[in-house]
Amino acid sequence: MDYRRARSTASAVSWVVAASAFALIVFIASAKSGLAGTLASAAAAFLIAFVARRNVFALVDARLYRAILGGGVSRLVSDFVERIRTCFTMPEFVTAIRESLERSLDASVVLIRSNTWEVVYASPAAMTADPGLVPALKRNFRELSEGLVFVDEKLNLTVSNAGARGFSVLCKGYYFFVFSRVCPYVDQDAYRVMYGELLIFFDRVLTVAKLFDIAALTKEWRQIAETQRTFLPEMLPDQPKLGLAAYWRPLVNVSGDFYDAIRVDDDRTLLVMGDVSGKGLAAALVMGIVINTIRAAGDKTDLAALVRACDGAIRGMGFDDKYIVMFLGLVDVGAKRLRYVNAALPEQFVVVRTVKGPVVKRLASNCGIVGLVPIESVEVEEMDLRTDDVIVLTTDGLTEISSAEGVALDDSPEFAKLMGGAADMSVDELVDRLATLGETYVSDRKLHDDITILAAKVGRLWA
Repeated sequence: MDYRRARSTASAVSWVVAASAFALIVFIASAKSGLAGTLASAAAAFLIAFVARRNVFALVDARLYRAILGGGVSRLVSDFVERIRTCFTMPEFVTAIRESLERSLDASVVLIRSNTWEVVYASPAAMTADPGLVPALKRNFRELSEGLVFVDEKLNLTVSNAGARGFSVLCKGYYFFVFSRVCPYVDQDAYRVMYGELLIFFDRVLTVAKLFDIAALTKEWRQIAETQRTFLPEMLPDQPKLGLAAYWRPLVNVSGDFYDAIRVDDDRTLLVMGDVSGKGLAAALVMGIVINTIRAAGDKTDLAALVRACDGAIRGMGFDDKYIVMFLGLVDVGAKRLRYVNAALPEQFVVVRTVKGPVVKRLASNCGIVGLVPIESVEVEEMDLRTDDVIVLTTDGLTEISSAEGVALDDSPEFAKLMGGAADMSVDELVDRLATLGETYVSDRKLHDDITILAAKVGRLWA
């Protein structure tokens, strides 16, 4: 049984069991209680049956995924997927092909540019050394649109992996042909996951290559800045019970600041705030690598692993003087909790309501800078969240702005007053007023750094 069919079956069974349990509890309650008691029992039964169904199904789904896609030859394809999630260049991709496809799957691989049919890479095998291979592939596949298809023994297109000799992926200007005898035994969902990761990988390669081309050929920093902006989210996710707003103002065309908000599921959202040392092309590249590393991570809830992955990716670029400071916060409105790592950023803020009025809690650094030396341990801290709590993340470009009298913005009465009223305003209004305060606090003097703000306001948790 493939993963998708098994998952659908498990989902259907869980709904039947939950509905049956709900009906049984209501039936028993109606026989022993009046109308009010029956309604109360029905409400309790609904929460118990269907919340339990969701949690149990999540566990079953995870087990099915590991059992089907994590076993046999499907696991070998999944291993290749994990490798390409951390690839940023074509040489790294070729290494992943050699180690995870050619060795593990005994596969022969051909990577071709779709516009010119130039061979970028071919496995050292008899099949790929055949001079008639590429012309035959060009004849049979050049009219295809982007996607994943299967290849039969005669190098023709076939609709299923049953009896297929291999598969082909066309995405982002590349044909990726893989020939292996174990192709029919790989679960269909393993192919779908791999195709999605290949799309992300080729996007990454093209973006980084574009930055290098612009820097080397034109030196047009405006174009670099426009490309850098593609790393930032076009729009923030629409999350139930969590309002989000952001502000990003680079001091010059190319900024070292970055932010992101990534939807994990209906309850969990990953908040990202960071600052790259220095400015210019190198900072833009590091920023792109870090954001893509986080977005490509399989488990976005493991904050310690995300920090280590970013650390390894930066050091792997070979810059001697580039590092980042960053904050990762996992907001879980279901568990009513914030888990976070502050890697050497200035204090971040959570505004909470108390019986004595609003209190601004400061989340101090609990981890070192990222990207200079290997990080051995990462401490993840957590705190409870309640309705109307407001999380405010920013780089030092805002908090360390000084007045003419030398008072830092985050120590000023104006900042304290604004943050104290955060729970009573929308998150968009809060971010707008923070940005305005930052730009006016310097009076007639100039700003000296980028300003970046990401705010999240918790909705009604008990509704």
